[in-house]
Amino acid sequence: MKTIPESAGGEYRANGYVVLPEFLEPGELTILREACDTLLSEPPDDDGRGRFHDIGRGHDRRFLRHRHEDLPELGAFVLGADMKRLTTTFVGETPHLFNEQFVVKGPKTGASFAWHQDSGYVGFDHAPYVTIWIAVDDTTIENGAVFVLPRNLDEDQSITPHEWDEAGKELVGYDGDDPGVPAVVPAGSVVAFSSVTLHRSSANRTDRPRRGYVAQYSGAPLIDPETGEPKTFAKRL
Repeated sequence: MKTIPESAGGEYRANGYVVLPEFLEPGELTILREACDTLLSEPPDDDGRGRFHDIGRGHDRRFLRHRHEDLPELGAFVLGADMKRLTTTFVGETPHLFNEQFVVKGPKTGASFAWHQDSGYVGFDHAPYVTIWIAVDDTTIENGAVFVLPRNLDEDQSITPHEWDEAGKELVGYDGDDPGVPAVVPAGSVVAFSSVTLHRSSANRTDRPRRGYVAQYSGAPLIDPETGEPKTFAKRL
């Protein structure tokens, strides 16, 4: 990864997100592309046989989840020193990986994703965490760019009520008129946003899939109060 701008932390606090264009080195981007293509060769499994939120939509919107242990190069990337250096900018000195997944929108019919906060999917009270969204392909409004609604994290870290949309297979946390700010970025770019930042993504209307990679890090383990266990996992970097 390239050098983190000194302004990154302040921008993140002031706006709820920060964009780091072409932040990955070519070799890192190759690792993500090869890992994603390997997983795409497997049949779709939208809800992991009941283990995950059922938000996949077959080939239209695929979530390839929690496979860093099966792919050593991917594991080294998502748990490595460079990722720790990046995530400490946003969640402090003890970042813990608790979720990672590729999100792939199929060509032509690749589904959009409604406005939501990632915290809306957690299911219990927790401190905000950071989502590291990486463009595995060049990302445009036409192929599924992420849009964000800026939010000053020093003033507002609230979670808005979300409602389940059965047709879209997704939670919806905002249905207003603000279109948001699009993150139109080249491959290898990072969009880092808070789990309380509302965001959405557009549909893929192009002839090629749009691949993205999401890794989420909390400042301490997210412990489910009902089970006393971490949500998914808690791997300290």
